[in-house]
Amino acid sequence: MSSDSSTATSRAFALELVKLLLQVVWADHDVAPAEAEALLGFARRSGLSDEEQRSLAAMLSGREPLAPPNLGLLKARRTEVLRSVKQLLLVDLEIAEEEDELLGQIAALLS
Repeated sequence: MSSDSSTATSRAFALELVKLLLQVVWADHDVAPAEAEALLGFARRSGLSDEEQRSLAAMLSGREPLAPPNLGLLKARRTEVLRSVKQLLLVDLEIAEEEDELLGQIAALLS
């Protein structure tokens, strides 16, 4: 695999992971500033385009509807996905009941 296609694959995975993480931060109907900051930082580090980052910011603020993630793409890296979800949930030092339930649902979906 060339490094260009490897980078494209990583960016595609990162975009789908961001879409999933958006669902997670909205699970309790409130996006904490620390959650938004962590998600935007992850998007920047993952090489998401400026357009994708603007769309992410709009979804975080509720100005755009959430985009559904491609779970098929995420299944191949289940452990990494679940680790990322858990890290994001702990950013605000509190896991709401809805978020905990969602973590269990995501684990089941990715099985």
